[in-house]
Parts: sequence; structure tokens; C-alpha cells
Amino acid sequence: MKDSLLLIMTPNMSLAQWDKTGLLSRELDIYQKICAATGLRLIVYSYGRNEKSFLTGIEGASVLEMPGWIPKGIPFSVQNLLYHLVSPVLFFRSFKRIKIAKTNQYAASAFGLLIKVLFNIQLVIRMGYYHSHLKPRGRLWRFMEKIAFSYCDRILVTSKSAERFIKEEYHIDPNKITTIHNSIDLELFKPDNTPKQVDVLFVGRLEKVKNIRLLTDFLKKTSCSVLVIGDGSLSGEIEAITHTKDNIKWIKRVDNKALPQYYNLARMYILISEYEGNPKSLLEAMSCGLPCIGTNVPGIAECISQDYTGLLIGQHVNVLASAVNRLLSNPLKAQKIGENAREWIIASCNMQQNMLQEAEFYKPLLADSPLPENKMLIQN
Repeated sequence: MKDSLLLIMTPNMSLAQWDKTGLLSRELDIYQKICAATGLRLIVYSYGRNEKSFLTGIEGASVLEMPGWIPKGIPFSVQNLLYHLVSPVLFFRSFKRIKIAKTNQYAASAFGLLIKVLFNIQLVIRMGYYHSHLKPRGRLWRFMEKIAFSYCDRILVTSKSAERFIKEEYHIDPNKITTIHNSIDLELFKPDNTPKQVDVLFVGRLEKVKNIRLLTDFLKKTSCSVLVIGDGSLSGEIEAITHTKDNIKWIKRVDNKALPQYYNLARMYILISEYEGNPKSLLEAMSCGLPCIGTNVPGIAECISQDYTGLLIGQHVNVLASAVNRLLSNPLKAQKIGENAREWIIASCNMQQNMLQEAEFYKPLLADSPLPENKMLIQN
């Protein structure tokens, strides 16, 4: 009996990594709600080892994990190849129960196609971020995308620009693809009356794509109080600044469920990436009613309407500093922008509405597995 939803994690990713970066509670909450909406039980295909403890408390959920006999010392690409080759045998019984397999990101699509063919599984390629419409790709990459998008059963993206590109570039049936913004728990991420203690907040991975050079240039010059939350290969640059400036604070990791208290401590939020998909940290900040400043790049520009739900800026430190000062010097304007941002999130990123929309999108794939009654789909 096919009664399960398989979440295929991105290669090299694991539940332990999600937990380490504070994402575990958020991601599992989303997939629990999808399972409630579709009447399926959750199985996670992870690239980690000893992962079972992370699913404690989720009724009926299970995890498929990389076997211990695959050496840790060999390259990740070889580990993953071995894992993919043996998985159809190791997890034969589990795969026979899969009704729908869903990738967490595009990188998992190749393995998804393999088990789709071997086990007659409906495959949903989900992409939280998709960048082929933002930068040139080679012929081989485009060919691989064409195969993946043509043979999967559904495509789920988080931005309208990505949806338009895939339809036009690969001539995909419009009924096969849809856009659903990343979901936000509106009851968790909401404004409160916490006294503001920080002028500027940044939450994100400390990696090049997040434009950390621009962030550090700003931190070196500003006299504002700034809190940076995140970790990554460039964390040393942030740490060095905190040793010389008392107005800059840095926290490596905060669990997602604890983030609202930090958003509500701040007067504004900044996201200054070189490009984005549908950035969850920005959506969370907007949901908490923060006025947000973002670089005018794809992904961010889809979320921020200039001077209405936020401020869009160029990638220069003086422009960033000017935008920060503008909001600090006009608190009524900042408050109104934050209120507008919250309203946009309620309309576009409501977790309950999005899960119902996603379940409806899957309905043709569940023809012989009726959905639960609407009133029981999502429970708070």
C-alpha cells in the first residue's frame, strides 16, 4: 500500500545539519502539515547517519539514513553515489510504500527520478531557490534540467520569475508547475510589544552569496547598534569586528522557533544578498512587522514593494547606510512600512493557506488516495 510522502533531502544534507543551523523545527513543521493535508505519513531520505532521534515525537515518521559502512573519509560525491546505488535495495520496502516523493531542493532531483522509475513513484521537484533564470547555464546543465522537468510529475517553485522561466525555456505544461511562496507561521512570527534594543538586525548564512563584504563594510562604519545572527565560512570577518566595536553583536546560532524574540528586538531588518530565491529570513522579519531593507535583486525584489513593504537599494555601503538612517529618522514611516509588510505576508505566505494550496496541487497525484476533509487538514 502506497501511504507515504518521501522527503528527499539535498545531497550532503542531514537532519543533524538542520538542527545545527536551527532549521530543524521549521522544516519538520512544514512537512508535518503537508502530511496532515494529504493523509500521508512522512519518510525522510537523509544523507546523515544516526538520525532517528531527530524525528522523536512525530507520529508515524521515519528516516532512511546513510549506512555506516560507507566510509566518511572518501569524497562526498563518492559517498553519495554509493548511497544512491544501494538505496533501492536497502530501502526496498520503504520505497514500495511511497506515493509521492518530494525534493527539498533541485539538487535531489536525479535520485528522485531514479526511484520514480524503479518504484513507480510520483515525483515533485521542489525548489526553494532556483538560479538558472538569473545566470547563464551550460548546455549540459540545461539538458539535465529539461530531463528533470519533463519527466517529473509536478514542479513547485517559490518565485513567479522562476515559474515563468521554466515554462518558457523548457515548454512545460502550465498545469504542471506552480508558485507557492515559502510558508510562515503567522502565530509564531508576529509583532509584539517588546521594547526595541537593536537598531539593525541581520539573520543569515555568513557566505559570499549573502554579500558579507557589504555587510562588513557597513558594520565598520556604522554607529548604529547591530545584531548579526548566523554562521558560515566568513564568520571570522564578523567576529573580528565585534572585538573592536561594542555596538556590533554576533550570535552564531538561534533555533528558528526562538527567532521571533530577536526580530521583535530590532527596529529594522536588512538582507543585502547578491541574489535570493524566496528568502525565509526576510519573510519572517516582515511577518514580525519589521521595516526591511533589501538589495534590489531577484527574489528580494519580489517580496519588497519600494517604500510600501520595504526599501530596495543598490549594493553600495553608502546607499545602505542612507537607507538605515532614513528609517531611524522617520519612525512613523518605518512603522507603517512594517505594518504593510505584515499584511503582505498574511496574504502571500500564510502557512495554513499554502499547505492547502499545495495539497490541492497534488490532488491529481492522489487520485486513489482521497484527501482528508478540509476542516482536518491543518491543525494549529
